[in-house]
Amino acid sequence: MGKNPTLKLLVSNDNGNSEHSLYINNELVRQPNVLARPNEGGFIADVPAESLVPNLLNNIDVTTLSPSVRFNRRYYIGHQAINSKYRPSSMNVSLDKKFKHDLPIINTIGVLAAKAVMNHFNKTKIIPAELNVSVDMLTALPIEQWNPENAKIFKDRFSEKPHTVTVHINGTDSTVKLNFDMVKVAPEGTPALFSIVYDMNGEYNKGKMFEQFKEDYGKEITGEYLLGKRILHVDIGDGTCDTPVTDGFNLDRRHVSGCNNGVGHAITEAMSVFLKDNPTLTKLSRQKYSEYLKDTTHQYHEDAVACFNDAMLTQAEFIFEHFRNVISYFDNEVDVIAVYGGGSILMREILYPLLKEVADDLSKELLWLPEEVAPLMNVNGLQVILNKQTKKEVKA
Repeated sequence: MGKNPTLKLLVSNDNGNSEHSLYINNELVRQPNVLARPNEGGFIADVPAESLVPNLLNNIDVTTLSPSVRFNRRYYIGHQAINSKYRPSSMNVSLDKKFKHDLPIINTIGVLAAKAVMNHFNKTKIIPAELNVSVDMLTALPIEQWNPENAKIFKDRFSEKPHTVTVHINGTDSTVKLNFDMVKVAPEGTPALFSIVYDMNGEYNKGKMFEQFKEDYGKEITGEYLLGKRILHVDIGDGTCDTPVTDGFNLDRRHVSGCNNGVGHAITEAMSVFLKDNPTLTKLSRQKYSEYLKDTTHQYHEDAVACFNDAMLTQAEFIFEHFRNVISYFDNEVDVIAVYGGGSILMREILYPLLKEVADDLSKELLWLPEEVAPLMNVNGLQVILNKQTKKEVKA
């Protein structure tokens, strides 16, 4: 019997509270960061399993066997969890610590196993019965959770022992064994700076990234303009808002801070009001509610927005007060205030004028990143770092 086929995956992994964004061998994958727990096997369609592989990332159905997962069982992941009849689960934005929670492990190994099967199939047109995968991965933790001890815990949960994932494809199973050869865990904020300064080719960013800055200050800049500057980051996510200060590419460790505020808290609060008027939506998740907010044609859009606005105002107020405390701690000694993250899109109308006023009063510059890239700054930054590292290894 021949050896099982082996694949290599280079991964940049941002496990957000709402969205799971990964680059896998330079290909961007975005999933709702949820899972569901089916209590029976999925429907078997009267079609060859091979015909379903191209759409596998929308139908991730796996069974885990991992030493880092407390409850190894069958899971639906991402889009499959959202669209199934089962109630999807996500991380609790108020209580859960990412480095301790099982969901980042389950969803990461599940997505990687499915993508590995797809990559092998694309080359061979065969669904492998067994597949060995080696992974090099860069990932990150929220700034208020990151310290060397927590980073090591998170790293070791991936890298200490192999993980086995069985990918179920319409009655055909593929068993994938994942070995994480290299895992590095950064504090969120530092990777984002790389994606502000550089594009994926390692060239200075320009153009659309800085359109708002040009409109505000009449200056046409590139990423080079930010080299060596002290930047206060405002990374507004689903469950947290990270506010690190970077000096060049170095994190200023005197006051590494964040707050447990973000869009997810507002959505959780809004959902409790929304569900009183819509009690039949028993499996509604934060991620699905987010779709109602974004889709202006959805039947629930107007009601969802109405319930959300008051809750969002409260979260924005908390974030603004936290920001003022941080900039005061540093005696206003920053050059640029950079705002990004998925939450910056929904909170722009409230926070942009407030932060612009503070920036103007203190003679600082506000850099509000565009909607197209705002949710991807951390994963893009991780990928820029990974690309630079890979180029160095090739040259060596």
